[in-house]
Parts: sequence; C-alpha cells; structure tokens
Amino acid sequence: MKTGLTRHESELYVALCREGELTGYEAAKITGIARANTYQALAAMVDKGAVYVIEGAVPHYTAVPVDEYCRNIINNMQEIVNIIKRECPRTKKVSEPYITITGFKHIIDKIRNIIINTKERVYVSISEKELPFMKKELEEAIRRGLKVVAIISGEAELKGAVIHRIEKPSGQIRLIADSSYVLTGSITGSDSDTCLYSRNRPLVELIKDSLKNEIRLAELSQNTKGTHHID
Repeated sequence: MKTGLTRHESELYVALCREGELTGYEAAKITGIARANTYQALAAMVDKGAVYVIEGAVPHYTAVPVDEYCRNIINNMQEIVNIIKRECPRTKKVSEPYITITGFKHIIDKIRNIIINTKERVYVSISEKELPFMKKELEEAIRRGLKVVAIISGEAELKGAVIHRIEKPSGQIRLIADSSYVLTGSITGSDSDTCLYSRNRPLVELIKDSLKNEIRLAELSQNTKGTHHID
C-alpha cells in the first residue's frame, strides 16, 4: 500500500478492516506477525492516523474507516504540494533548453500533458499506429474548442480534427502546441526511445516548416489546391 504504511502496518490495517476491533495479541495471531513487531506497528499506525485505540482493561485497536483514511492522505498530500509550490523558488528565465526525454512511457506522458495544457491549437504528425496513445487527449482538445490538425498515415479517424493523410513510417512523431512548444523524435515502445522537447523558437520554426511540407505533399497526393497555413 503506497500510503506511508510499512508492509507490516499494511497487513495489520487490512486485518483490522476485515475483523473489526482486535487486541494486539489477536492482531498478531491473525496476521502471523511477531507480537513485538505487531505492538510496534500498531503504535506507529496510531501516530500515522490509520488506527484508533479503544481504551479498556486490554486496549483494542480499530482501523480508521477506509474513506476517511484515504481522504486524510489526500488532504495531507495536498498540503505538502501547496508548501512545495509556495516555498520553492521560481526558476530563473534562461534561454530555452533542448530537453531530451527518454523512454516510451515518459514520452507518451509528456505528449499527453502538452496536449492537455494547450490553449489554442495542436499540430501533430504521426502514423495511425501511434494515434491511440494520444487520441483521448486530442479528442478532449477538440471538445474544448481547440484547433487540432493531424498529419497521419493510414485510415485512422479523429472526428473534429483537420486531417491530412500522408504515407510515412511508424514511429516518427512531430508535435507543435500553441506555436510555442515542440516535441520531435521517434517512438517504438522501447525504454530507449528518445524525443526532443523545447520551446526554442528556431526549433519551433524548423518543425513548422517540416509540417508545412508534409501538408503540401498530402495536398498534392490528393490533388487538392491551396496551402494550409500553420499558425
């Protein structure tokens, strides 16, 4: 249990939830934890707010109700988050760095967060194989009224988006959000995947030009007149 409880404390909490009130001796017998360790763990759980003590000739222990305990954990974590936000110094403005993101999961997490935080428009160039990993976030962006342009291979659909179809190998991805954030690289599902993320203006313009060229190729392949302007 990732709640600040140790393994023994977690086992005791589950036992108390299941059995109700227990003495330390009974809790040790049910869980198979040594009595000395049981009493030590129960005392720690009282301090952590996971267990109440029922006083009597022989003290009994009862679990704090699950909903209440979870709510307390969330509230405490929110307090910690607020302190961190309040106390940590603001990052000094420096020239926009090129950040390398490694690992498929981390890259997908970053892509999803970029889309979630986008305010106006998203341009993305991907194959139909990669679309499912970010489709939910793109659909939500469309529902929020954002402009979403997808340059995509295959027959994948993204209702409400401007679609340009082009033949391209799977794995390559380029994304621009709000003309300010860019992510580019390759993803294959591996921990060794790498992508570059930046707000660097020259890189943003470079990827813009690359997407413009892909859109022109898509239009030519469909005999479509006119050029799409990337704003």
